Amino acid sequence: MSNLDLWDKVKSTDPAYVKQVNMRGGFSSIAPQYQIQCATDQFGPYGKGWGFESCDFDYSQLAATRLVLVSAVFFYVIGDKRHTFPINNSWPVMSKKDVVDDDFAKKAETNTMSKALSKLGFSADIFMGEYDNPDYVEAIGNEFAIEKAEDKIEEQAKQQDEYELWVNNSLEIIDGCQSENELKKLFTGLVRKAKLYKDDATIIKFTRAKDAKKEEGFSGVVK
Repeated sequence: MSNLDLWDKVKSTDPAYVKQVNMRGGFSSIAPQYQIQCATDQFGPYGKGWGFESCDFDYSQLAATRLVLVSAVFFYVIGDKRHTFPINNSWPVMSKKDVVDDDFAKKAETNTMSKALSKLGFSADIFMGEYDNPDYVEAIGNEFAIEKAEDKIEEQAKQQDEYELWVNNSLEIIDGCQSENELKKLFTGLVRKAKLYKDDATIIKFTRAKDAKKEEGFSGVVK
């Protein structure tokens, strides 16, 4: 059994439950109920297979910081073994309008739950910045689309047709590059996307096309 078994099972996030938030420089936000569903799938019902053993709020810094401090103990069960670890957090009590947020306690607990699950690898792709790459979002979205499709074979065939069209168009774009710098940037991006699909054969095609274009030269000048 690998130490990454659980991590690898839960690291990927369905784009259907992710939204982009234009705050603090922008970030990806996961739907809490989706996280609960994923944890329930792995451990069983909330409160039985996973959840908080304790979750305490400390208001001692409220006057100075307007934050409530959260001190919790998270538990989860794998097989017949129960595991626990501490998780600490903080959350604003006041809303943007400078009034008490009636839902601050619920939001603080939900955010603390998300942080605890992230330590186990849930939605690791978001926390590791993978969602900053549109090609990754497309690739993982395709995986979930196949998983949820009523006719998986038909969905796979549709995606394969779209992928092959992308490959052929990319080869034409390589051939039309006007400079070595343009070719290098394009090639790097194309290979990065092909790696997401674990497509070594297409990487070889792109490499041969790149080398042929360099041999041919740009604007009539061989590079």
